[in-house]
Order: sequence, then C-alpha cells, then structure tokens
Amino acid sequence: MPEEMDLILKIVRTYRPTGRVSIRRIGSFVNDVFLVKVDNEKLVAKRYTNWVSLKWVTLSLFGLGSVHFSISGKRRMEAEYAFNDLLSRRGIPVPSILGADERSRTILFSFVSGDQLSSLLPKLAGGAQIGQREREAAYQAGKLMASAHQLEAALGDTKPENFLVEKKGEVTLVDLEQARHRGNYAWDLAEFLFYSGHYWFSFNKTLEGYVDSFIKGYKEQGSASTIRAAASPRYVRVFSVWTPPNILHNMRKKLTEI
Repeated sequence: MPEEMDLILKIVRTYRPTGRVSIRRIGSFVNDVFLVKVDNEKLVAKRYTNWVSLKWVTLSLFGLGSVHFSISGKRRMEAEYAFNDLLSRRGIPVPSILGADERSRTILFSFVSGDQLSSLLPKLAGGAQIGQREREAAYQAGKLMASAHQLEAALGDTKPENFLVEKKGEVTLVDLEQARHRGNYAWDLAEFLFYSGHYWFSFNKTLEGYVDSFIKGYKEQGSASTIRAAASPRYVRVFSVWTPPNILHNMRKKLTEI
C-alpha cells in the first residue's frame, strides 16, 4: 500500500477499528482527495498539499490585490478544521470531522450525498424557467452564507461546486480551507454569483430567478450593505475573464438595487 494510503488507513482505524477498508483517489488538483469505504459506509479523506494551484494563482493575478488566498497546506487544513467545527456546532450543514492527522495534513470527513450545485447550472442556463430544486438550492446557499457571516466567518471559496444539493434543494457546504475570521464577506457573495453567471450567455428568466432566490436567502440574516458591496468593480474584474459582461452588468444592477 502506498505511504499516503497507509496514513489514511491509520486515521480511519481511529474512527472504525474494524471492517474492510478500501481507499480510492477521486481528486488531486488542489488537494489529494480520497473516497474511503469501510464495509458499506462512505467517508472522504482530504490531504492538504503545499504546491501552488493554477486556480489560486489565476484568481490572485486577476484580483490584483482585491482577494487573498492561502496557499500553505498547513494553514488551509487549520482553517478547514476550525471553521468546519464552528459551523457544525452552530447547526450549519457541513460534513462531520471524524479524524485528523496534523503531521500528514489530512482530515477524515463524513461523506455527503448530493449533486454539486455547479452540475445543475448548465441545464438550468438552457431552460425556460428555474426549477424548484435549483430555486431552493440558491435560496439555501444564500441563507447558509448569511448564517456563517453572522458567526463572523467569511467562507473564502464559495463557487457553486462547493455546495452539495439534495433532491429537495437542501444544501451542505464543503471546502472551508479558505475561510477566515472577519474576512471578506462581500467577496463570498460576489464569487458565488459572478462565477455562477459564467454558465449563461444572457441574463434570462432562469438566471434572474437564481439570483433573486440567493439574495432572498441571504437577506434573512445578512446585511444589505454586504449585498451592495458585492457589486464592487474590483470583484467584477476578477470574473471578467470567465463571465460575459452583460451577465456581470445585470448581476451588479440586482445587487445595487438592494
């Protein structure tokens, strides 16, 4: 067994001392991510690597100082552990932490079923109207984000792929490695909306419904000033390489009208 697999097995055994274990790599771009099975139970192991990801380099370059990301594997692991624990204790849906090893920078999480919100958006973008599941998911994402901000936790990386959606639209947040205490709340909204917008070519009814649902969810506990701040040109600049200008313009208009 490769050394990295052996380290994961040791963490798994602190949680499940017995049972047949299988470990399979399912991702290795920013971090090494593994699907773990202990008999019929699914788990996820995440190892925080130190090398610089193209994703963070690209965003940092285009952010031109507007956004700062943590590259250190140690720092990202510490953030994920601390903020996952904080949000979980306050009832915000995140995966459960089942074990961790600081030396190998690895955390073992419970498995969360559902679809990445990003996987639902291409079909939504080509549709005539927003579906109930997508509407509810956008609303719940906004509500969840506002709840985190009430706890003074800025999430840092709020791309729609980091929101897992159940069949009825309930949402679980994953990937808190860029979270910060009293960080940039407006960036969280800007990234979620402006990144989502790149799936559309025009600001149609489905995108309008998606944006409105998200804002409605955020407004339940979040600040109107934070919503308006998300329309800042410095955030628009970050996403101008992905998202059509007409989409960014209409989203900014929605945000500034709050």
